[in-house]
Amino acid sequence: MRLAHHAAAPLAALLILAASQPAEAARGAFTFRFTAAGQSRAGALDNPADGVCIDVTASMGGSGRARAARNTTDRTATLYMSIDCEDDGVVLRPGARRSAEFKTVRFG
Repeated sequence: MRLAHHAAAPLAALLILAASQPAEAARGAFTFRFTAAGQSRAGALDNPADGVCIDVTASMGGSGRARAARNTTDRTATLYMSIDCEDDGVVLRPGARRSAEFKTVRFG
């Protein structure tokens, strides 16, 4: 029982250290076009976090759908039409482009 107690402290420290590490992120930029106040605008996500569902137009202060995606990150991006990244997404590999509309994106 005493051995388990002595092993618990280093294990707890290791878990705290692991939890405090930053999330993995894609390296590079994900660019797209969107409309705000009747104007076509360019948007970009630089080094976006992996596994996070990102509403791309809301991240730029807009609303609606985005289009003309270009993935110049080192991770696969999945484009979704839904706000919660729950529908059947379309995969956009690093270096690829897609002109169709989308609402959200998730990397990794």
